[in-house]
Amino acid sequence: MSIFIDNAISGWIRKAEQTGELKDNPYKGKSIDLEDYFNTPAEHRMGMKILKDANCLPPAIQLMKEIEVKKEQFQQEANEYSKEALRKEIISLELKRNLLLESQ
Repeated sequence: MSIFIDNAISGWIRKAEQTGELKDNPYKGKSIDLEDYFNTPAEHRMGMKILKDANCLPPAIQLMKEIEVKKEQFQQEANEYSKEALRKEIISLELKRNLLLESQ
């Protein structure tokens, strides 16, 4: 089976080289960084790849991004009532994030 796959891939690469499909590849001549891939436990790699390809973030990461946005809003806010509301919202989001991380 692997010989069939190797031949299929070799054929695809030869065809792409002949048609010039690979000429404008932005990664040509650059090494591939596989550090994140190998740092991910083997049993989670496929799931993480699917999530990444779908531009879907794990809930804890999504919360981290929301927290950063709220912190930036807090820094820029001049109204004290709005600042207090943002502060409470940040605390709530941080609590949710911490609970998610603890449960994993």
